Amino acid sequence: MRLRTYIGILIAFLGAIAVAYLTHQNRTLLYEEFHVTPSATVPLWLAFVLLLAVGLLPSTTALFVQNLRRELVNRRDRRLGREAESLKAIFRRALDLQADGQWRRSVLELEALLKERPDDFSALLHYGEALRHLARLDEAIEVHRRATVLYPHSVALLYELAEDYDARGDAPVAQEVRARIQRDFPGMGLQLLRKRRTAAMSAHRWDEAARLQESIEAMLREGGDTAGLEAETRSAQGLEYQRGVLLLELDRAEEAATRFRDLLQREPQFIPAAIMLGEAELLRGEEEAALAEWRKGYELTGNPVFLQRIEDYFIEREEPARAIEMLRGLISSAKNDTLPRFYLGRLYYRLEMHDEALRELEAVGDRILTSPTYHYLVARIHERRGEMRRAVEGYLACIRQLGLDRADYVCKVCRSRHSEWSDRCESCGSWNAIELDFEEERLSPELLGIRETPAWGPPEESGEFSVAELLKK
Repeated sequence: MRLRTYIGILIAFLGAIAVAYLTHQNRTLLYEEFHVTPSATVPLWLAFVLLLAVGLLPSTTALFVQNLRRELVNRRDRRLGREAESLKAIFRRALDLQADGQWRRSVLELEALLKERPDDFSALLHYGEALRHLARLDEAIEVHRRATVLYPHSVALLYELAEDYDARGDAPVAQEVRARIQRDFPGMGLQLLRKRRTAAMSAHRWDEAARLQESIEAMLREGGDTAGLEAETRSAQGLEYQRGVLLLELDRAEEAATRFRDLLQREPQFIPAAIMLGEAELLRGEEEAALAEWRKGYELTGNPVFLQRIEDYFIEREEPARAIEMLRGLISSAKNDTLPRFYLGRLYYRLEMHDEALRELEAVGDRILTSPTYHYLVARIHERRGEMRRAVEGYLACIRQLGLDRADYVCKVCRSRHSEWSDRCESCGSWNAIELDFEEERLSPELLGIRETPAWGPPEESGEFSVAELLKK
């Protein structure tokens, strides 16, 4: 029981006791005759009750009706809210089914939603799309045409309608619809398509993204936007590459290799296509062709990912001698042998051939002295050979190149960074505020036993008085 209810009952009980007591004390008075007319009388208590009822009944009735109306409205709103949430759940379920490629089940969910809300924009949009994926093209066109009547300013519906006509083979009609989008909504059609393409790419729905890319290019060609087509080249190549990857995953290596070759013919420095072309050749059983593609890719771009892939391939096949032979061949033919020699030294290190590894790494040491990895590998080799002093020197050089030997300081008032400690922060003017950046060191001041000290800076930031302000007064 709530406190308010308890207090109400208590007051009513006390009121009843008080009324009973007063009635008993004044019973003679209450039974006196009260003249309603010269000839008609009623007891005084009855007249009092009738007068009270006449005074309170209208306001009490109005209050009751008002509360009843409010309660009915609240019940209706709750019912509608539950129905709305149920319909939203149906819609979300339909979208999830579409994302999983379960178009038939998605259609059933959307039909249930449209039965309750036949004019719902999102439901009509996705219902027509699902029908198109099920090859129910006439129904899809009818749904989207009806939706464009209800929502004549929707670019998304017009775009879906064009897709419906394309799927049915009515290319001229689809072109007319796209021309209408460009005419009536300049710029919005492309914006919508690009937004949907980005969403499809983020979800790795590459087929859908490629289809949207084709639509974008078609609209740009129809509008004569040469600069826009040029800007779309990179996205188109990326999606073409993803199609090749999908073919490779389906063991259609020949088709994948053809697609990667086409890409490399247009953009010879497209490294992912070169790597995957080698993978396609391997899947076809053409090892020499794969190695030739990776070698060609390195010679053309100088990118070490090709060297890494060659090394991994031979290590996986337990043929390190062939890896060494190929890296030596690259060293002899390269204009700059730094990377292949470094990878050869690292390969020797992996194979526990420490003398050979040290020889190759020291041959390029003067060119890569700023590389922490170089110093670390050299230090590891010296350590395994028992040369601890030289190993320590290597580790220290690695630490220096990583910057771990330099302490960073930070102002605890304005958080500006400093390379060395100072008595005053030049950024905010606070004294006693420069301290070691314990967050970077992954240590807490409390753990180190350092006590908190006040910082003297602007009062609105540090809570202390400002010496600079005092000097101005």
